[in-house]
Amino acid sequence: MLRVGLSGCGAVSRLYYGPAMRRLEREGAVAVIGLFDPDPASTVELAALFPKAQRCAGFETLLTIGLDLVIVASPPKFHAPQTIAALKAGVRVHCEKPLALSAPEGARMLEASNDTGVSLTVGLMRRSFPAVQAIADILGGGALGSLRSVDVFEGGPFDWPVRSPRYFSVEESGGGVLRDLGPHVLDLLTGWLGEPRLRSYRDDANGGVEANCLIDLTCGDVPCIVRMSRDWARPNRYLLTGEHGWLSWVAYEPNRLEMALNGGASDIMTLGEPEQASDFLRAFTKGLRDVLARVEAGAVEVTPRSEGLDTLAFIDGCYAARRPMDEPWRSLPELAS
Repeated sequence: MLRVGLSGCGAVSRLYYGPAMRRLEREGAVAVIGLFDPDPASTVELAALFPKAQRCAGFETLLTIGLDLVIVASPPKFHAPQTIAALKAGVRVHCEKPLALSAPEGARMLEASNDTGVSLTVGLMRRSFPAVQAIADILGGGALGSLRSVDVFEGGPFDWPVRSPRYFSVEESGGGVLRDLGPHVLDLLTGWLGEPRLRSYRDDANGGVEANCLIDLTCGDVPCIVRMSRDWARPNRYLLTGEHGWLSWVAYEPNRLEMALNGGASDIMTLGEPEQASDFLRAFTKGLRDVLARVEAGAVEVTPRSEGLDTLAFIDGCYAARRPMDEPWRSLPELAS
């Protein structure tokens, strides 16, 4: 049984890491023995799930209680320092996405893993979704023929239960919706289609962090349009169109996708048991189970692709090439400023 600690008891831990680790604890796969968060109220809430876990006063204390693995689910600005400290202490790390605030910072984390020989994984859990794996198989088998376009729209009115306005700062989060959702979206496109190349990037940051962004890119030789939003209700759909048909996937349905071939009617494919089709937590737990198997096997796979460093570099490039989104409702003086 692996002894696990959790650093960061905020929203992602309350909604996903905590319940998923509780399921794994009941299976006898792990024992959660330590919790740390600088906000005592957040720690108390997670301690209700893990009453035997030690509530640590600092991250350094968490590393001294005999962990096999620490989950770093703290705000992104703490990912690099906490991960590097854990690796140097000989504790394996699973770091929530984004891996870091920038590609150079992420590279230092991978370097620490390589130097110490201690494993580092990143929370790109969508890779384990059955629908994501099925899409890779469908594309690899050529069922759609040559791809002509990919259109992605992710997001909606912001409802993530954050407890501090610091979440909406470059200093703490590294950016807005692109830095938050972008690692997932770009990781999937890269895995399915190949290296992304930026054609243009626009957002509405206006000196702060962006709520909306628009990316025009290619993956391999396939043109892709990616829209991400924190205030626009849209279908959260990935639409892949090829010469023989189309495939559609809703990002929060791990076990379902829709496809039509050769002008025929569309079919909805349910992967696994029908009642599990929209169980996001079940898919998240499976991803963690895969992480634990890798830890137990002693795997140390620290490459840019495996840890999402390539997508971090692409996001950095987007911000560097930023142009303002078209906002025709704003007055000319506003636009000029």
